[in-house]
Amino acid sequence: MKIGNEMDALTLRVVCCGDSPEKYTQIVDLTVDRAEIDQRVIDTVEQNLDAGLTRDLHNAAHHDQHGPVTYLQEVHEGGFFVTVGQPGQLQETFFGPGDWVAFTDDEGPGHGSRVGPDGVRRTMRILKGLLGQW
Repeated sequence: MKIGNEMDALTLRVVCCGDSPEKYTQIVDLTVDRAEIDQRVIDTVEQNLDAGLTRDLHNAAHHDQHGPVTYLQEVHEGGFFVTVGQPGQLQETFFGPGDWVAFTDDEGPGHGSRVGPDGVRRTMRILKGLLGQW
């Protein structure tokens, strides 16, 4: 999906549910209109996380008031790893400075994460609705 001209577009990676009945996570590329993102922001949180912090498989939680939401993260320094796929066959991907990654996997076994060796400084935007279903 490409909307608007290239200056208004943002290319990002999306951690989302796959098409299988089990809803295993996958990572896909998507280009979206920056104005659409700005219109959907519910909250913005600056995060500084220590190296090595890990979370086992989990889903993108629903918001108390808005239901399904997208967690869009912009990495400024350091980075983090995300594991996706079928449990027992997970694949790890690193996201570093300049990367944008969105989490919309609200079903299935979810994704895992681990902060890289340099920690991570990032901005997380919580967006109303699930990216790709707008």
